[in-house]
Amino acid sequence: MSMSMSVSTMSALVAVAGVIGALVVVAPGLEAQGRAGDRETVAYSSLAPGNWDIYRFDHPGTTPQRLTSDPGLDYNPVVSPDGRWMVFTSERTGNPDLYALDLEQLGAPVRLTLGDAMEDGADFSPDGRTLVFVSSRTGDPDVYTMPFLPGDSAAEDAAINLTRHAAGDYNPAFSPDGTRILFSSSRNADDVVSGPSAAAGYDASELYLMEVDGTNVRRLTQQEGWDGAPAWSSEGQAVLFYSEREGESRIFEMPLDGSAPRALSPADHGALSPVAAPGGRVAFTLRRGAQWSVVSVASGGADLRVESDTARDYWGPTFDPSGRVLAFGPGPSDEAARFAGDVPGPFLVHPTRSVELPDRTLALTGIRGYLPTLHPSGEEVATSEAFIRLVVTRLDGTGKRVVFDRGHDEGYRGDESPWWPSWSRDGRWLVFGVGAPFGGPIDDVDIWRSRPDGTEAINLTADSRTNDALPHLSPDGRQIVFRTMRDGNAEIYVMNIDGGQPRRLTDHPATDTMPAFSSKGDRIAFTSLRDDDYEIYLLALNADGGPGRLERLTDSPGRDMHPRFSPDDQWLIFTSERGGLNDELPLTRVVFQPQPYGEIHAMRLADRQVIRLTHNKWEDGPSDWVK
Repeated sequence: MSMSMSVSTMSALVAVAGVIGALVVVAPGLEAQGRAGDRETVAYSSLAPGNWDIYRFDHPGTTPQRLTSDPGLDYNPVVSPDGRWMVFTSERTGNPDLYALDLEQLGAPVRLTLGDAMEDGADFSPDGRTLVFVSSRTGDPDVYTMPFLPGDSAAEDAAINLTRHAAGDYNPAFSPDGTRILFSSSRNADDVVSGPSAAAGYDASELYLMEVDGTNVRRLTQQEGWDGAPAWSSEGQAVLFYSEREGESRIFEMPLDGSAPRALSPADHGALSPVAAPGGRVAFTLRRGAQWSVVSVASGGADLRVESDTARDYWGPTFDPSGRVLAFGPGPSDEAARFAGDVPGPFLVHPTRSVELPDRTLALTGIRGYLPTLHPSGEEVATSEAFIRLVVTRLDGTGKRVVFDRGHDEGYRGDESPWWPSWSRDGRWLVFGVGAPFGGPIDDVDIWRSRPDGTEAINLTADSRTNDALPHLSPDGRQIVFRTMRDGNAEIYVMNIDGGQPRRLTDHPATDTMPAFSSKGDRIAFTSLRDDDYEIYLLALNADGGPGRLERLTDSPGRDMHPRFSPDDQWLIFTSERGGLNDELPLTRVVFQPQPYGEIHAMRLADRQVIRLTHNKWEDGPSDWVK
């Protein structure tokens, strides 16, 4: 996240990597040559939600049966036409994949997809033999079909990409006769103004219809804001969907020719994810006060009835053949292990995954803390807890100790907020920013130094009276590179470890931010807006420490940010939104802010080859990398 940017672009992320992973991801087009002895640790921020589970209601308002119990995310259920199987998305391995649960046996779910991409949003064909779903395996979300054969590992190999489009294609739904598929897509969003709810640079989706083989694609809507989550009416002659055409999202029904849509949900409440319900009703998720519930309405929107209970929030309803409603919502949580943040929950967001690069293996883990830095041993991480306090923990979140805390309550983001720490190579010092996390030039943000136990804390920029932040220590521990606004805009400076002799390294009217020393200390990577898009640049340092040759490393639509070098300087890890959104923004915004900085990527500096490391629809952010 650009700490020189406005609140509208803010987000906070963190992550930590351990060495307990199981899922192996081989980079496309590269031969995996990583050796066990070369295993390295990457920690990154994540704003993924906490535990989600899937629930089934036998009758409206009654206590539901919890169908999943994994501490990871389980969501977006759909039931087979014969009522035996529930297919859902789960991130229990650290990656979004499709699973099938036998509702007659209720044993362990069967994993249907095994790759490193995101698989989500499944729907059954009417005969139950085929799944349609979304996958990011080509780099952006496309609509696929595959045979539904639980336990047959060859079924995924038969998956067919139906859309093959560079834009985002989302949330497919089979027609009742199995001949057509509804879906949403951002492919023509350039001729529709994305409404005020859409983040800058994001294209809103519209509704489309295609044949079951992907041919004869026809656009159904063209409105400002998002139209999404399409579903078929019970008789298959109309489309159910949510739309932001009137501002707040509402549920609409319209004929297949796109004419005469009519609203079914109340105005000014927020409604998402419609589905045909028994008895000619329509069910959807509705915001009732501060809570999201599953409700249904009769024809025309009359007779609103609550289908879920009031114990928790619920989203994404579906029905089994007997008329029982299924939805997903928060699962049990351990309050004792709760880590504070915009999306509070367990410190570890998901299990550590092993990811193969051509010359090494990465142990990749997402954590709930903001803006992490790893101890050089890789055994501990320092991170900001909700911008309230700076803490150090083991990689699994245990053994937490406080480094800097001025006693503020949860939600505080002010002039005593600690954030963006950096650990010295010898492990003896931490440097970090203290002040408003998303402030401007007039905000007094300072850079502090302390021991990892919080002692010997000192303000290094007390005389600056401006916004000095985002520090990173040189490998010899003698210098700190940082972003400062002392010249009126964001520039890169370096100073001595005691705060003395600040020297300017960049001089450009655009924003320069997020600097990081190379592991040898001879180069600095940073993010800049100098070409009207946030890209990553590499600045060589001369023998005297002054600025040398400057080169641009990235050139892709959307933000490329948060660079960090590998321990041997052969790679650079960074966040990028080049893959776009992996789901419709309104469907994910109800719980958190999704993907403003996209996913974690690694660039091999020798040939500039970029490998995507994470695939999901949550925000993955600043990282750190140690041997």
